[in-house]
Amino acid sequence: MKKVFNLTEGNILKKLILVALPVLLTSIAQMAYNLTDMFWVGKVDGIGMDESAAIAAVGTAGYLPWLAFGFILIAKIGTSVKIGHSVGENKHHDIDVYATNGLSLQLIFGLTFSILILIFQRQFLSIFQIEEQIIIDYAITYLPIIGGFMIWQFLVNGFTSINEGLGQTKYNLMILAIGLGLNIVLDPLFILVFRWGISGAAIATVLAQFITLLIFYIFYRLHNPNVKIFHLKDLDLKAIKNILRVGVPVGIHSLLFTAISIFIARYVYRFGGDVMSAQRIGSQIEQLSWMIGGGFQTAITVFVGQNFGARKYGRIRKGIFYISLILVPYSILVASLLYFKSEALMKIFVDDPVVIYNGMRYLRIISLAQIFMMLEAVGAGLFNGLGKSFVSSANGIVGNLLRIPLVLMLIKTLDELGIWWSLNISDIFKGTILILATIYILTRLDKLKHKKLVTQESMV
Repeated sequence: MKKVFNLTEGNILKKLILVALPVLLTSIAQMAYNLTDMFWVGKVDGIGMDESAAIAAVGTAGYLPWLAFGFILIAKIGTSVKIGHSVGENKHHDIDVYATNGLSLQLIFGLTFSILILIFQRQFLSIFQIEEQIIIDYAITYLPIIGGFMIWQFLVNGFTSINEGLGQTKYNLMILAIGLGLNIVLDPLFILVFRWGISGAAIATVLAQFITLLIFYIFYRLHNPNVKIFHLKDLDLKAIKNILRVGVPVGIHSLLFTAISIFIARYVYRFGGDVMSAQRIGSQIEQLSWMIGGGFQTAITVFVGQNFGARKYGRIRKGIFYISLILVPYSILVASLLYFKSEALMKIFVDDPVVIYNGMRYLRIISLAQIFMMLEAVGAGLFNGLGKSFVSSANGIVGNLLRIPLVLMLIKTLDELGIWWSLNISDIFKGTILILATIYILTRLDKLKHKKLVTQESMV
């Protein structure tokens, strides 16, 4: 692993953009795929399926990748951060050790998750208490395919985390773009031409993920011929412990977020499939904000991780400032788009007037929280890069738990709008708290130096 993009020297903004741009483009490509997937699923009425029920079914099954991502993040964030620290400290042996053990964790998590979903798929659907049988029937054809082959997604993220820690996000972009492009091409072919409906959407996804994994593996072997993947003799309990120490808080945060989202989805279903469909489409459109924020969060994590390992605290402060100057105006632009162009955005994906109306109300309410969501992403990137992921995770957990009493309270008077407002208030709370914590920690980075020097241990 000799190819490292060093973020501890040179022009800060240029280096940040060089790391962030591939992540950003990857996020945009992923967003384009998700939107394209929803677009083609919304056209299944042409092959005799109920488009609203199909969108609701795919949206419901879509909580499964969210659930999986919580486990993926445990190894992904821990591996990326620890490799970043090792790069900053010039400990090349540690890079190989963390890469090997991070991939091994993803293999174990992915295999376990896929098996459990195949066994308990109907129990998973029962959580939502769906009353419309057609939605259940559609979901049960989609879920086993997506869930049974989820292991590919785990391993793909294992490889991306290695490249992120090395600052080589451009390789992730190139490889993931191939898989996403293939997925986009296969969607209309499998869904409409072959008339496989939502099963076709699932097959297109897992096939593209498998090809992406093969490309990642070949690329990894070519660049790291001396690193043996998944060999028991290469496992290092200390490395695994360090990865889990950083990754577990982030994973727990993600898992609780998904659990709370499923809880809220049960209330959304009480207002019918049209409202659920509108919310699922609206959340995909909302990726204009949170997908981009997540992409920059990754870049911030890599940048902070390397510079923290090199103990260059001034670069960290400047980097956070520069990124904020970009993301805050962007979030304001997205908020304006969601509020003033909500009808046009919904009409891209569906022509059902009831779904469009409900989607417009969702987008206009949630638009108010966009800037706070972006500020939360900046703060999370900082704390993850410092190896203090428990701070951003604790903030997210508290903020997300706040949604439960808010939903129970607001739904009594505002119906489904109370659910949208609970999401809004929660995002505003999380963004406000984390940006205040960010300002505080940035003023105390130098005081973390002594503790870091004393406690830092090498894997050698």
